[in-house]
Amino acid sequence: MRRLPVAGVLFVLATSGLANPLAAQAPPRIHAIELPMSAGYFQPNATEGQVGTLALTRRPGWAATTILSFNAPGGFLAAELSTGYASERIRQGTGGSRGTNLMFGAARVMIGRNPRKSGISYLVGGGLSAIHRKKGVLDSSVGKTDLGATASAMLRFPIDGQVGLRLDAQDLIYSADYGLGKQLRNDIVMSAGLSIAW
Repeated sequence: MRRLPVAGVLFVLATSGLANPLAAQAPPRIHAIELPMSAGYFQPNATEGQVGTLALTRRPGWAATTILSFNAPGGFLAAELSTGYASERIRQGTGGSRGTNLMFGAARVMIGRNPRKSGISYLVGGGLSAIHRKKGVLDSSVGKTDLGATASAMLRFPIDGQVGLRLDAQDLIYSADYGLGKQLRNDIVMSAGLSIAW
């Protein structure tokens, strides 16, 4: 019978003995912080307004958002800060339109299954929001900020151990008067993008 070299046998034994301790020392899955960057669609509601005899209509557009998520241990809660921009436009009567340079931000608490757990993540929640228009709906020479609430939902599909595809829907809820009396507004932002967790 052919004998294996003693040095070769010792090498195989040594490396196989090291494999399990090295695997045991692999860093655990944390995903305590997540940074999604997304693009999508902005849909205003209660869109009608009026200045004198001139009818105004808020129009939808594209949106871009960035979110910073802090995922709580246990995998059920998350706190999020988000900011974004929407290309909202105001149609003026039967004439042209102009942009408002709408920016929004929100702070919210989410509950569900956060990315600390493996597999698909899903969260719903709500909090506070701020909507700022550099060019107001009624007067483009005057900026305006509205404070309100937000309701949000998200789905995250992991691509690898760190990156995932994230889908978000956010309702910006506030009250504003656009010439026809104060009304409750629900402006919807839907977006999709990549998120990095570490």
